[in-house]
Amino acid sequence: MDRTSPGFVTFHDTRRRVRTGYVTVGALPDMLAFSHDGSKLLVANEGTPDVYGARVGASVPWIFAAPAVDPVGSVSVIDVATRTVLATPGFAGVPTFGSFLRTTTGMDFEPEYIAIDPLDNNVVDFISPAAQGLYMPDGIATYKWRGQTLLVMANEGDFREDDADRLAASTLSATAPLNRLRVSATESAPGDLYAAGARTFSVRDESGNLVYDSGDILDKEANRCGIYNDGRSRDKGVEPEGVALHDIGGRTYAFVGLERTSKSAVAVFDITDPFDVAFVDMIVGEVDVSPEGIAVFRHRGDDYLAVAHEVSITTTLYRIDRARRAANR
Repeated sequence: MDRTSPGFVTFHDTRRRVRTGYVTVGALPDMLAFSHDGSKLLVANEGTPDVYGARVGASVPWIFAAPAVDPVGSVSVIDVATRTVLATPGFAGVPTFGSFLRTTTGMDFEPEYIAIDPLDNNVVDFISPAAQGLYMPDGIATYKWRGQTLLVMANEGDFREDDADRLAASTLSATAPLNRLRVSATESAPGDLYAAGARTFSVRDESGNLVYDSGDILDKEANRCGIYNDGRSRDKGVEPEGVALHDIGGRTYAFVGLERTSKSAVAVFDITDPFDVAFVDMIVGEVDVSPEGIAVFRHRGDDYLAVAHEVSITTTLYRIDRARRAANR
């Protein structure tokens, strides 16, 4: 067995007693653990060298030359529904705690086991990092509130096509967890980082003043639904792409399409009162990916949401049975 090559996680149908597929993961997978809701499978990839170099000397302690291949220890995160690897993070820059930590062995961490928080498998720590987001809206819509015209914006963010204005925050002396964040090269400086996109939708008045911003709600709700794309965290998160407004039962709702989730997602907010905005629901399309254009309309007394998807090349029509107001999470 070559322990330095990528490993595999195989899936089996226990009723038919047949293998139904496999996923390639990191080197030497040691242990697997399902998230509490079964939507994710986490794999500890130990990454141990297959053989070390030649032995130097003939006395104890034995001294060996460095191995030709020493794979990096990592954790693979698998989406169970799609049988795809969402991310394979390593341990470089991961915060540590405790005493007598062995950091001078000349080897990378070799994870062997995983434990999941028993209280909530979708816990996300939204910290207060020393970084800001440039709003850079994509979709935009307007509505009237008490005689004012308000603007509703999906703050996607975007870099140049050639990436000439994008760089990793580590090049500006950022340390974990911000070192991998992609930031604007033209606005950022050490200790003053600016990412593309706010990962939010916002409401502004006629003068451009900010009335409401969704903050971390979109990322958190996508994570709660098990569709947050970890591979996009360093870039623009869920990437709010488009927005459409519609009145239902005397209230105004904003439908915000999220371009970078693992499944199609449209977040619904009650924005009737821009000073009392509430998250209502997340509409998830199981077979669609990457909403691009969205429209909401009424036909013969029923309300409908139409979503065109860029990646899956599909268009899906939903009937909106009712809009239910919920508290912000």
